[in-house]
Amino acid sequence: MLPPRARRRHTMPLYAQVANTLRGEIEAGTWSRGQQLPAIDDLAARFNVARATMRQAIEILEAEDLVRRRHGLGTFVESEPREQRWLPLASDWTSFVRMVEPLQPKLILVETAERQPRILEGEGRPASAYQHIKRVHFRDDEPFCLIDIYLAADIYLRAPEQFRTQIVVPLLASMPDVTIGKVHQTLSVDGAGQETAERLDLPLGAPVANVRRTIADRDGTCIYVGDVTYRGDVVRLEIDLSPTPGGDKG
Repeated sequence: MLPPRARRRHTMPLYAQVANTLRGEIEAGTWSRGQQLPAIDDLAARFNVARATMRQAIEILEAEDLVRRRHGLGTFVESEPREQRWLPLASDWTSFVRMVEPLQPKLILVETAERQPRILEGEGRPASAYQHIKRVHFRDDEPFCLIDIYLAADIYLRAPEQFRTQIVVPLLASMPDVTIGKVHQTLSVDGAGQETAERLDLPLGAPVANVRRTIADRDGTCIYVGDVTYRGDVVRLEIDLSPTPGGDKG
């Protein structure tokens, strides 16, 4: 029997794994528009898969208009490389607010939370009640992240219509009676589950970045809990590791 990690690694069908790899190469510009891909037998040998598996992978890419098979000629790349990694994950409050301001939200759900969100040690004290907001964010009419938000109910009730229709974080930042204290963010990498794949127009198991963000006010109350799932092909993480003058040289 495979160990748990190996079983997780094999939950995505083999043809989908191969399609993901080729998709990434096309979008990165490894294969340019109009270029012919190697023959099916050669690709199958490269990926160490059966010809039938390789054909299934090509069918996925053809359905996405990334490649086109031409009878008697072969398979050709149809897509221009897409703009890659346009979303830098912010590492400070000002950059974070600026990053999310231009996004386009599409509401899925707004409800009074029946349970408290999970708040970890160091993230603050729970508010007395929360409003649950779930939606998809778009850029240029393309979905790129699925977000679950728990917002302190007393803050939500100050501007319910705005919180329903606008990006939450810039609204919080603009409210004079809300004082931002500690903001915490963690990042992990996973594969897209069923809902994420459907909402973000991804193949099942495609790489995604899971980001958890919490915001506490100056009094230490956790007023915002956000669990965000980004398409793996749009995000990048940049951190300045330059040593400070006189600091540890590692």
